[in-house]
Amino acid sequence: MADAGLVLACAGCCCGHPDKGGARIAKPLWRRVFAAAGLEGRARLAFSECLGPCSEANVVFLYLRGRPLWLRRIDSAELFAAALAYARAAVTDPGAALPPALAERSFSWTGGGIGPEPV
Repeated sequence: MADAGLVLACAGCCCGHPDKGGARIAKPLWRRVFAAAGLEGRARLAFSECLGPCSEANVVFLYLRGRPLWLRRIDSAELFAAALAYARAAVTDPGAALPPALAERSFSWTGGGIGPEPV
């Protein structure tokens, strides 16, 4: 199956910077978590300087089979692995259920401003 998804992990102005509100992101670790997730050839991982909704640091944006999903406060390798497990399921089954740990971190954002109000 050709790439059916994109995983964008924000590592910009706030995300990944504890001094600015986001938990530290260890890019090499997150790359290893991605490699272990079995998404190679199904989705691509990229780190972005800033995805925009800074109030929600650390932000991960999934774009799977043309469907966007924003996730807030993905502050650990375990949460990132859960997002990738969901991505793996969703690229093969677009109806895959979002696990509760991710559902509570999902949010809507269309751009502009500093992002949604923190919860």
